[in-house]
Amino acid sequence: MTARQESAISVVALHVWPTTSETPIPSSEVEVDFSGLPADRHCGLTMTSDTRTARVYPKGLEIRNHRQLSLVSLTELAAVATNLGIDGLAPGVIADNIALTGIDNLTALPRMTRLEFESGAVLMTGGENTPCVIAGRMVAARYGTEPTAFPKAAIRLRGITAWVDRPGRISVGDAVRTHPPG
Repeated sequence: MTARQESAISVVALHVWPTTSETPIPSSEVEVDFSGLPADRHCGLTMTSDTRTARVYPKGLEIRNHRQLSLVSLTELAAVATNLGIDGLAPGVIADNIALTGIDNLTALPRMTRLEFESGAVLMTGGENTPCVIAGRMVAARYGTEPTAFPKAAIRLRGITAWVDRPGRISVGDAVRTHPPG
């Protein structure tokens, strides 16, 4: 990615999904710490292993939380919407915390890429956020699609997971720099 492309990446939406809410809540800025995004249901230094980690860990084991945050690209959301036959897919509908513009292939970003925000906050990418029926139900509730249609429509387009590598503030409008692994 060239420096010109990097400077074009920016935050267009932020969402927090508390356990007390059925849907994610928009925010203009958030403060992330080493546990992730306080008040979000995925916040925590550790998580319980599940089907996504079944190749390595038995289900129910406490492991490092590599899914503190979920990031999506507007370009990929538009592609998922096209695959579903709907006009658009708004940020936050699939429980993403951070929506970005200026990065067309976010889901293909290599694991361990660092995303640096204007405040100095840095997120470490964990790889593709595998599409699931939970997000499918959220899309269905908003757009009337079949819940099981989303996972197929969003393969390699669902965005990525990340954890906090350096705490800080993230705001809508912030520019984002990428730092490749290594």
